[in-house]
Amino acid sequence: MDDSLSFESFYEGAKEAAHKAMDDHGRAEYDWFALHAGVAIERLAKAVLVSKNPIYIAELRNADMMLYLGGHLTLKDVGKVRTVGANDAITRLRKIKVLEADTRLDLLIELRNGVAHASSDSREGKGMISPLTRTIETLLNDLGKPLSAFWGRWTEAIMAAVNEQEDQLFRDIQLRIAQARHSIQDRFEGLPAAVRKRALKAPPRPNYEGPGSLVEFTMEGHVVFSTINGGCAACGGQARVAFKPVELAHDKSTYIANSISCSLCMFEVSGPEELAAVRSIVEPESIPKGSIIPFTMELRKKTAD
Repeated sequence: MDDSLSFESFYEGAKEAAHKAMDDHGRAEYDWFALHAGVAIERLAKAVLVSKNPIYIAELRNADMMLYLGGHLTLKDVGKVRTVGANDAITRLRKIKVLEADTRLDLLIELRNGVAHASSDSREGKGMISPLTRTIETLLNDLGKPLSAFWGRWTEAIMAAVNEQEDQLFRDIQLRIAQARHSIQDRFEGLPAAVRKRALKAPPRPNYEGPGSLVEFTMEGHVVFSTINGGCAACGGQARVAFKPVELAHDKSTYIANSISCSLCMFEVSGPEELAAVRSIVEPESIPKGSIIPFTMELRKKTAD
């Protein structure tokens, strides 16, 4: 039988597409994410079908294809190889009780088909991590394959994504941290460690006194800082932190943290709930002293010596 129709080919193709999907999602390329996520599910679904019986991936209208997959015709007899698409593969797995009905999975496949035909709204793909990870976990369980063998470096983030005991926002922040870390890892892959170390350094140019921070500029009433000694929860590099003023006085002002963004790994969070989630996820002992930004800060104008 054609190697492209083997279990190994479908499984490895699914794994490659799934990793691409996670990278796409981390770059906010949601149309490509939907495309690669749909491909990953289709190929893994076919891997499950082939593991049960190779004939299960044949198109019903193509009798020669069924005979070929059953080992009774040659590829020369069949001509062009055709197998079922994603929808039919999922339908067959539902009939044999491997998958259950899932409207979110159906929407993801629709988005994948829409991207392929240039008719989808890419923003819808942003929230499709859950059906992707949940479906792949179910299919891997049926195959007796561990998550770690399929997801590799994404395993920890995927396990968090399917952990329904955790708050959805908490899971989302964990995933975004993992995506940013992988992004910076890929960016500096193969380069000397010194190059990455230099990129993570922050130039000290303070205009105001504040704990572990440098004022850079003001924007729409917010004061934006660069952190010292790292501050990005994902890569540890220089992050920009926007503080909202809550109390202003002539010689002293009080601000509350409102957002963090890192231009190096592209990690971003905004609002008190997301900032609280970051602080609960990142272990304090794993971050350099002085790098975690407090929720509130008092700033005093520097006086001339």
